[in-house]
Amino acid sequence: MQKVKRFFMILTLAVAGVFLVSAVLLGVRLYQGVKLAGQSQPFSALKDPAHRRVLVVGDDTGVGTGALDPVDSIAGRIARDFPRTEVINRSTNGAFIRDVMEQLSSAGEKRFDVILIQAGSIDILALKDPDEIRAALSRLFHAALGMSPRVIFMGAGNIGIAPAFFPPVSWMYTERAREVRELSILQCRQNGVEYVDLFRERGRDSVNEDPERFFAADRLHPASDGYALWYRELVKQSSLAEILGAQ
Repeated sequence: MQKVKRFFMILTLAVAGVFLVSAVLLGVRLYQGVKLAGQSQPFSALKDPAHRRVLVVGDDTGVGTGALDPVDSIAGRIARDFPRTEVINRSTNGAFIRDVMEQLSSAGEKRFDVILIQAGSIDILALKDPDEIRAALSRLFHAALGMSPRVIFMGAGNIGIAPAFFPPVSWMYTERAREVRELSILQCRQNGVEYVDLFRERGRDSVNEDPERFFAADRLHPASDGYALWYRELVKQSSLAEILGAQ
């Protein structure tokens, strides 16, 4: 009996130690993430005249936080590949989906050929209620479609597989990301919005094979090569190139 008690005591201490180390590492990486956000600026490219006009709105991923250079963000890559396109980027770090409505309003009365929305990651990290996310997406899509005939929504990837997280936190975030993906697909279908699916299950995402390359220093935000992968998915899964290509 004494040996059994000692075993469970050692096991309890070991588990507590693992959680403590994980919490410390997570705190360090979140601090690094805040620093990255403070150093990042959303990329825009103003053109006069402009052949096409794109509005980018969203959270850190819309800003391009984690990229070595703003031109490596999704917005920057659009401007590079379609040089006669005006890209206006209103994304802000830490924005929830509900906050993106204000970003749309800040663009004024202008009409756009495409509106690209990159949002949802912050809502998942904050464990926002799925019903709240669903309602926010519905309002956002309705507003965006009033400003452009084409709206593209880039959903959050599988946040749980980011190297910043460890089990069981990583499992929790994967489950929430999976749930948000499903409701986002449904909302896009119901509202006539194009959905770009970035979600991959663990073991099916190449970014984890080389985290040094695809993740920024905080091991949460994408690095420049991570945004390159996302941009390829955007072009592959949406009509963006078709809309902007005839220049």
